[in-house]
Amino acid sequence: MYSLLPLLLALVAARADSVDILIKGGAVYDGSGKPAVVTDVGLRGDRIVFIGDAAKAKLKAGQVIDAKGLIVAPGFINPHSHSMEGVERFNDERRKNIPELMQGITTVTNGPDGRGPYDVARIQGETEKKGLGTNTFALVGFGTVKSKVTGSSSAPATIAQVDSMRKLIDKGMREGAFGVGAGLFYAPQSYASTEEAIAVISAAKPYGGIYDSHQRDESSYTIGLMNSTREAIRIGRESGLVTNIGHVKALGVDVWGYADSVLRLMRQERATGHMVVADQYPWTASGTGLSAALLPRWVQAGGRDSMLARIADPALKTKMLAEMRDNLRRRGGDSTLRLINGGENAKPYIGRTLKQVAAEKGTPAVETALELIRTGVDMGVASFNMTEADIETFMKDPYVMTSSDGSGGHPRLYGTYPRKIRRYVLDKPVITMQRMVQSSSAQVADVYGLTERGWLKTGYFADVIIFDPKTIRELATYEEPEKLSVGMRWVFVNGKAAVADGQPTGVMAGKALRKR
Repeated sequence: MYSLLPLLLALVAARADSVDILIKGGAVYDGSGKPAVVTDVGLRGDRIVFIGDAAKAKLKAGQVIDAKGLIVAPGFINPHSHSMEGVERFNDERRKNIPELMQGITTVTNGPDGRGPYDVARIQGETEKKGLGTNTFALVGFGTVKSKVTGSSSAPATIAQVDSMRKLIDKGMREGAFGVGAGLFYAPQSYASTEEAIAVISAAKPYGGIYDSHQRDESSYTIGLMNSTREAIRIGRESGLVTNIGHVKALGVDVWGYADSVLRLMRQERATGHMVVADQYPWTASGTGLSAALLPRWVQAGGRDSMLARIADPALKTKMLAEMRDNLRRRGGDSTLRLINGGENAKPYIGRTLKQVAAEKGTPAVETALELIRTGVDMGVASFNMTEADIETFMKDPYVMTSSDGSGGHPRLYGTYPRKIRRYVLDKPVITMQRMVQSSSAQVADVYGLTERGWLKTGYFADVIIFDPKTIRELATYEEPEKLSVGMRWVFVNGKAAVADGQPTGVMAGKALRKR
């Protein structure tokens, strides 16, 4: 054994001055928010092992990538995406998550809007074994546990039901979730009072982490944007969690111009010692379901059979149509709702506005929408309901991160991060490149507690991207939402090239992350 010692020492020494991949001469943004430094980055295995002057260090490399004129950054972390929702049921192609990889996204959440799992260990373990194109991290879903325990009932949860929901939250957190996601805008979560939400979500307090909120009201549907923001902040505070306002926005004509007011509430709360942040996507159209956009929540209580019974009641139908008209007004009218996805029976309507479909059927817009919902053609909609002024105000705030809210039929699934770089960094600009990188990587990692990720630092995991600022852009549009973005030259996930020379490789090197 002793005769092997000199050989082993020689191998260790050789490894210390060698890397698998050397990225030379790129403009390196480390995630800190500081300007770029032209330098070299070395990867070995799944780690970043070198940052500096490779020639001076006489570093040897198995592969050299010339990054002159290109930008090198930490892989982007998407804190609000639906691309991996239900990942345990995906085939190999879906699990590669190529639409996000081609944007430079190397890590995504599983569970915004309250749809995350509570059986975190099983899902994370099974999906990692099958293979993941991007890293994933889970949020326990308030909606998931509420649906399991109370179903679609609009009745207040009993003490026993609250206790059952708390046990599921505790289970998910024990198994490595990074926090709790909720979507109080959506039934049946919308039936929960603030006090019920706090009673359930506070089960996560011993573990710490994030309360991620799709607010109860981003507009003027129920309690209004400002009161809804106060509620989200309160739930996080009283649950002992950091509050994240998911896809922060001022949705609809009644609240346009309110971005400053929302940010002021967040600043005031941070001054008390409770951390409040937000994430945002850079599109003027949100994405949701036709029923979620227009139907009053009382109509959906009890599930589909109850809804159909209410529609069949002439008095109730008259009431719901009146409320639907007001909901449509809030969103800017029938020409602002584009029908974007759905099942087989939705295909004739995809890509058209509600106004166009109503004109073809010869019925008013809300009557047309209600009939589609009644007959089971409840599709997704892109709702053009935000202003550029509010988007830019939110974007400039140092506590607002980048996200996509990526879901089928909306170009944000394929193009959010390149769009933000092209439109709001390079063409306008609204923010700097260093802020774009920080808000999309290190800041997200720090807020969510994703250890050893999100930064370009030696010893950190080798989630690294290289992109061309001259060519990076989104190609996805509302008419053709599934076009891959361009300009991302290399994407490394845990040291493996998931994108090489601008093309996806099919490598699945992602890991299922669990909170330590």
